[in-house]
Amino acid sequence: MSAALAACPAAAAGQARWERPARCAQPRRCLVRAAAKNVSTKGSTTTKGGSASTKGGDGAPGFKFDGSMQRWVRDDRFAGKSMTTVQPLSGTAYTVWPVMHTYLTEKGLKQVDEEEALALARKGAVIVDVRLADDYKKEHIEGAVSVPMFRLTQGTSNWDNVKRFVMGSLAMKATERDPDFLANFGKAMGGNKRKTIIVACAVGGTLDTVASWGVRVATTGKSAQDPDRAFGRETRSLKACYELMQAGYTNVIHLKGGLSSWRYNGYPTEGSNVRD
Repeated sequence: MSAALAACPAAAAGQARWERPARCAQPRRCLVRAAAKNVSTKGSTTTKGGSASTKGGDGAPGFKFDGSMQRWVRDDRFAGKSMTTVQPLSGTAYTVWPVMHTYLTEKGLKQVDEEEALALARKGAVIVDVRLADDYKKEHIEGAVSVPMFRLTQGTSNWDNVKRFVMGSLAMKATERDPDFLANFGKAMGGNKRKTIIVACAVGGTLDTVASWGVRVATTGKSAQDPDRAFGRETRSLKACYELMQAGYTNVIHLKGGLSSWRYNGYPTEGSNVRD
């Protein structure tokens, strides 16, 4: 197991309760070793233990995964050659985060804070929590609807068992993307793809690539690019926004800060763990 577990840096885009993209834990990286390297040919490339697909794109940025710093970095030498999707050893295929980030940025995904989200909800918008169902039951934004993007790992293959063992040893849950996510979402929305939807997860994430604390270069006075944010901060809610927009939902909005910020700033929550 050790040899196989040493190989994968790009798991950040796919697995689990793993919402931090670049600074992922070693076990998370191991389980999708197919994403270990950027490939340099177009089409579909199959690697030992999984596959990575690439396709060219006009004007799309190049990128690679920096295994030493555990983050995605922009590298235009790979423009049109960077992987776009990965089939992990456990779970279903997924689109890598830089591709999602580029799409969401180009489409101008709207992001709102708690006050804006509350105002929209009062006008009929639906706040959708895409965290695990059990996490939703414990605490969620008041009035939010649960449509989990991930589920507990269902498979029984060796790699599914490895994932459960590794994550269990870290007191974490082994999860995988729910293949019925879009179907379940459609049912929850009554098939209405024009409804205003505010997507929330635990921490929100961001598409911003500039340091949020307003760091400025002393010599120029300009805002500094954050090297850890070449592609923002990925989270499940941003991934869900990508999938929903790809599926034809026309009024998708992202909640900045997620449940964590909502709770911290004193906005109402409910659930079995919430005390009056």
